[in-house]
Amino acid sequence: MPSLPPAIAPTFPPSGGMMGEPLRSPSTLRQAVVDRLRDAIVSGTIAPGTLLRETALAASLNVSATPIREALGTLASEGLVEIEAHRLKRVTPIDFPATRDLLRVQWELWRLGYAWGMGHIGAGETALLDQAIARYRMALDGEDYAGAIAAGLDFHTIFITASANRELLRSTLDRRGLIARFILLHGLATLTTIGLEQHQAILTAFKAGDHPGVLACLDRMATRLIAIADAGCPAASDHPSQ
Repeated sequence: MPSLPPAIAPTFPPSGGMMGEPLRSPSTLRQAVVDRLRDAIVSGTIAPGTLLRETALAASLNVSATPIREALGTLASEGLVEIEAHRLKRVTPIDFPATRDLLRVQWELWRLGYAWGMGHIGAGETALLDQAIARYRMALDGEDYAGAIAAGLDFHTIFITASANRELLRSTLDRRGLIARFILLHGLATLTTIGLEQHQAILTAFKAGDHPGVLACLDRMATRLIAIADAGCPAASDHPSQ
């Protein structure tokens, strides 16, 4: 097993922080801790592979160890944190072959969500799709890449939610953080006007009733992202079983 990096804890602003507002208690405390830690991991503020110490994180956020422990458990279920032997915790490293596999699986799940959901998109959902495109454009204009990623993922989630399949929705929502982190740290090339145009092409095809065209646009978008993971993978000859 490769050696692990030293444990660190980020210093969070006493108020505002990554969520823009102070932690509250009791009902919102756990979720606030989850959100702050998730934001720090997705943005790379807490780097991939970093060891996580509950006491240090608790001191940084001025909370007890209990919500930290609960938050790390939630983030582990999302794939952003690994809990290893002896309860050692670290930010999940970015493994390109594993990320490629993740993206391939998510691509197929998103396709299902689109196929099952398109027939249930009404005026309200269409308005939300328009809003997501507008948010994507504004985020790009402001070089807010995390905001652009969130808008793009929200766009896809609207179609998946319309499928009314709770298991499909859960399976995709649980991996949004991993996908967002990969794009932010390794896939910024996808966050251009081309990426915006791909989302707009999906919406244009949908409004025209061209459901095969929607899926074709989605396929092109996914292929572009998977290619980035492929580029970071070892040569295929090193992995004959793949």
